[in-house]
Amino acid sequence: MAVVKVKDISIESIVTCVPSKKVDNLNDSHIPESQGKKILDSTGIRYRRIAEKETAADLCFTAAENIFEKTAASKGDVAILVFVTQTPDYILPSTSTILQDRLGLSQNMIAFDIGMGCSGYAYGLSVIATLLEKLSNPNATALLLVGDTISKICNSNDLSTYPLFGDAGSATLVKKKKGSTIVFDLHSNGKGADAIKVEDGGFRNPYSEESEKELIFDGNNKRSRKDLFLNGMDVFSFGITTVPKAIKLFYEEAAIKEETIDFFIFHQANMFMNEKIRKKLKLPEAKVPYSLYNFANVSSATIPLTICVELRNKIKTTSNIIACGFGVGLSWGTVNFNLSKNTYLNIIEI
Repeated sequence: MAVVKVKDISIESIVTCVPSKKVDNLNDSHIPESQGKKILDSTGIRYRRIAEKETAADLCFTAAENIFEKTAASKGDVAILVFVTQTPDYILPSTSTILQDRLGLSQNMIAFDIGMGCSGYAYGLSVIATLLEKLSNPNATALLLVGDTISKICNSNDLSTYPLFGDAGSATLVKKKKGSTIVFDLHSNGKGADAIKVEDGGFRNPYSEESEKELIFDGNNKRSRKDLFLNGMDVFSFGITTVPKAIKLFYEEAAIKEETIDFFIFHQANMFMNEKIRKKLKLPEAKVPYSLYNFANVSSATIPLTICVELRNKIKTTSNIIACGFGVGLSWGTVNFNLSKNTYLNIIEI
């Protein structure tokens, strides 16, 4: 995809909501004591926030309500709501319309779901920014809700997934602002779709009794066809080859000079892979923040979560940011935007 520039659009607020339940990989009965430290050393992940009764929609709803409670943003101005998730409330209807009603937003608006994971924040932001740019109402805003509860589809007997994933939801409010530009570059490669997959439960392979049967993989790991499968080696190879190339191409096609970027926010896959990417791009550690230690991989919400956790007190006037999401699909998306000291950033828990 060629680089797309969306003019006169700006991010006004980002809030991330995580569940209150906190699990420690070094003190988890499902993780052998001998493996906990190895997992921490290789992935950078110690703690995970786990949704019990909460859904991704609940987390995103709470994040959105916080924006309307703590800022001057008006629910009456929201003209677009996009919900990005791979763990919706229902097969149908779309969760976005339910969220429109729960939030008390106008019926005179656009609302729909996007079924994306790791690259979902970049994809979702591109959609709402492009739509908002076309609306004639100068006061119209757009609400991007991005989140997942991937822990619900991880088998506790599968150490290739269980210790890696946490849950989170986010809300991003986008508005019209003269002189502000957001730049996107999005890609996909379905040939790698089998690398991250849940086999059963859709209409290609409907849920059945066979879906529940646990099988042994990769030594002692156990999972069923209704559980998340992750081919770590394939995903690692994809990440360390595709992402550095994508960032360098983005510099060239968007006419961006690397030295003008204050922060690079990468999808929080795992520390070993992300550090390989950072070193390939020769980026200084101070410009590449992580949220992995305390929150793990929260799928589509890793970018807004990392921004809320790590940048809240670091933006003095304006920060120029490149964010890149990559993974399930396989798909990847890069976005360049500015955040100002007036941008409302917050992290809350329920």
